Amino acid sequence: MFPFKTDVQFSSEQILKLVAAMLFIANVDVAGTAEEVAMIQKFYDGFRDDLPAFGTIEASPPLPGSFPEAEQREILMATCVMVAFADGVMSDNELKAVKNMAEKFDITEEKFEELLSLVKDYMLMQLAGLPDTDSVIKVARELG
Repeated sequence: MFPFKTDVQFSSEQILKLVAAMLFIANVDVAGTAEEVAMIQKFYDGFRDDLPAFGTIEASPPLPGSFPEAEQREILMATCVMVAFADGVMSDNELKAVKNMAEKFDITEEKFEELLSLVKDYMLMQLAGLPDTDSVIKVARELG
């Protein structure tokens, strides 16, 4: 299960802004954009059918007032961190972009580091059942 509150509500407009923010992070550099966009589309496809087609959403950073609840902002940051790691590595540019977004949403450095750690742990848990232990250990080292 995702390591954050799953009962947090988002309006249709907020879902679109969340996906636009994720696409913004995916486009920070070109290293893993295809993997990152595929992950975002899978995330988006899990929502209601009344939303616009995925291909119509433009990448853009969210405005600070668009997610008024702390839990919404934490999920925004966690999903953006996951996008940055979707290709296996968070680049310096991606980290800078995500930290900049966190600052704009008044997320402290301490809280950001906590979210980063939770996302890394979540990602490792997804790999833990694989029979190739050496690969899991390698990924764990790369995540830090």
